[in-house]
Amino acid sequence: MKSVTMKILALLLAAMMILPLMVACGDTTGDPKDTTGSAETEATTEKQPAVAKKDYQDAEFTAIYCADTFNEGYFFIEEDEIQMGNDLEDKIYERMLNVEEYLGVEIIAENGGTFQEYTAPLKNAISAGDDTYQMVMTHVYMEVANLITSNYLRDFQDFDSLQLEEDYWNYQLMEDLSINDKMYCGYNDFCLANCYMIGFNKTMLQDYASAVGDLYEQVRNKQWTIEKLIEYSSLVSTDNGDGKWDDQDTYGFSCFAWVPLVSFQHAANIPIVKRNSDGEFYVSPMEDNADKIVKLDEMLYDFMNAESTYTWSPFDGKPQLNLKSNRVLFEIVNNYGLVSTKEDDVKIGVLPYPLWDSNQEKYQTLSWNGVLGIPTTIENEDMVGDVIEMLAWFSEPVTTAFYETLLGSKVADAPEDVEMLQLVWNGQVSDVGLVFSSSSNQMDCLLYALPHHVSADKPAYATYYKTNQKAAERLLNKMFEIAD
Repeated sequence: MKSVTMKILALLLAAMMILPLMVACGDTTGDPKDTTGSAETEATTEKQPAVAKKDYQDAEFTAIYCADTFNEGYFFIEEDEIQMGNDLEDKIYERMLNVEEYLGVEIIAENGGTFQEYTAPLKNAISAGDDTYQMVMTHVYMEVANLITSNYLRDFQDFDSLQLEEDYWNYQLMEDLSINDKMYCGYNDFCLANCYMIGFNKTMLQDYASAVGDLYEQVRNKQWTIEKLIEYSSLVSTDNGDGKWDDQDTYGFSCFAWVPLVSFQHAANIPIVKRNSDGEFYVSPMEDNADKIVKLDEMLYDFMNAESTYTWSPFDGKPQLNLKSNRVLFEIVNNYGLVSTKEDDVKIGVLPYPLWDSNQEKYQTLSWNGVLGIPTTIENEDMVGDVIEMLAWFSEPVTTAFYETLLGSKVADAPEDVEMLQLVWNGQVSDVGLVFSSSSNQMDCLLYALPHHVSADKPAYATYYKTNQKAAERLLNKMFEIAD
């Protein structure tokens, strides 16, 4: 996210330094009417939206979303679904009401189902030429490439309402994902952060304080490296006495050994895909960081298979083992998952993914968000552009509530944890190789090359690269020809 998120976190951090932390098919007939009043404009000196207040006469704006990525209840919510005292849900509902009132529209959210299901209704409607959906909220990568190459999505730059260079839009990310200078993938403050970070059990850490030291200070001094994470995790390995290593024992590290492992690659500043001087995509790790990616692959393989590490994956059927068990020192956690830990007794601290080494410029976290898309069959372009712009415009209270929820006393009971979360969100990056990984099986193999080696006993990264690189690049760049 861009500067709005950072302003929110900065204010929260400042507050915590002073106070203890206390327990986010349309009827398009008729001309829209500009109902902006001069008295309203004069009543406030705050920055006003570029979109004027209008009345679209209850035109329907339907957004279909992939529930695997845009978690249900975090983006749209009905009044009867709001839990008493849940400020985030209140703000989400208020955002929808604000947009509806400001533009005279009715917003409808349709759960499209899983990554395997969510595009079917959209494709059927577009193929029939129906203006059924006005926005799609995609999976992080499934079907994104296909939606573009099949001409299902519009260029965000076609809509005058969209203020793409404002702080609440992420223009850089959209530009990174552009095809032939067209922005089919939208991203703004409406898209709440979805990323992984390193959580640690504060109570357990006290037993190893002399060996580990101050983790927060190590992060600040850029001493928090992957070698340090492995070293500290190796301190904890305790069998419960039954003679077998399973989820009943105590470990230094645990994780879902699949999606989160990809983020180690970006934490080490090793992009999957980059553009060359001619604007073409190429798979970059073995071209630009050969020694580093091979070493990282070896380190992760040894780390994930160490006695002090407990992992579960899509292939082994093992139960999870989380921080809340009080038998894990470090765990890779998703920020949505942090919210649920507020109901547990365990005290959790958070850290960014570790650097490759102390010479690395900054901490980086791979974003696992989906993107926004505008279907090609929309009929009322002005209404669609206005609603999407105002959903972003009215999002600041939602993002504030979202981060305050994550920064609750059970998750981050110290200013240092707020500071660490700020580092995580400030360092979010995306990757063409992730968002467009469904462009080919070969690109998907390269995206998951590290987890495949670690969790499925597949070849090492160098072999994956050699086997899949050329086809992945060819089919990825074919998107240019198809989407032109």
